Amino acid sequence: MPAAETRLLEGKILAQKIQEEIKVRIGEGLRQGRKAPSLLAIQAAQDPSADWYIGQQKKLAEKLGVHFEQIPAGVITAQPGLIEKIKSAQHTFTGIFIAMPLPAGFNADEVLLALDPKKDVEGIHPASLGLIVLRKARLIPPTAYASFKLIEASGLDLRGKKAVIAGQSAIVGRPLQLLLGERRVTTTVCNTGTSPADLEKFVSESDIVVACAGQPGLIKGSWIKSGAVVIDVGTTEVAGKLTGDIEFEEAKKRAGFITPVPGGVGPLTVTMLMQNLIHAYEWQRA
Repeated sequence: MPAAETRLLEGKILAQKIQEEIKVRIGEGLRQGRKAPSLLAIQAAQDPSADWYIGQQKKLAEKLGVHFEQIPAGVITAQPGLIEKIKSAQHTFTGIFIAMPLPAGFNADEVLLALDPKKDVEGIHPASLGLIVLRKARLIPPTAYASFKLIEASGLDLRGKKAVIAGQSAIVGRPLQLLLGERRVTTTVCNTGTSPADLEKFVSESDIVVACAGQPGLIKGSWIKSGAVVIDVGTTEVAGKLTGDIEFEEAKKRAGFITPVPGGVGPLTVTMLMQNLIHAYEWQRA
């Protein structure tokens, strides 16, 4: 497909539409006499990425009318204190976000199990992931959710299509494979055991390509099938510039739809976290 026909899938455009829908649903709750949804973000370890992500949550919460509070790094210094705070906060807040990674010595599994699955806006509690497996998804990891929504936004008839996902993390690759499977997409998930030759083969045969490995330039633009939907989740800083996992300029010459880096999946991710908050808000009332 000629480059002139390639369309950018920009997260901010879809995010604006979803944010308007969220405002409507919050308004409906308020008219029914409910309090506005509330979100608590807990950060136990110093981490620039977590600082940025929580900052984006705060900005969007203000825009949407969500009550937002945060506990910054340094306030909670031991795992028992973190678990105690999670359990007590669940009586007050609609949703709780626990920033990862946790400090050294903390057991992430134990911390997550202290969280009520109905409050899990990040969709990383074992019950949240299990419901996706059981085809009863409630709260979906926001990055996987954003990637799926961008694939849908292409307008491609998904049934019967082939997809490849480079990366099998619990917050992107694995849940996204399940979401695509629900739409009857045949999906191949590649990992560090996949040979370069096989990766090239799978990419070249796929109607949908999702890269979430965190390896700049892992997927060559020349591998992309003509007209494919290309979703680049990778964001690695290289020489002071955010770079994706896919060779963007070359891939753009072949793709039908492609996400830029930055500006693709990232701007939509925080919105999908807020979408989870609204799902939680409504789920908790049911």
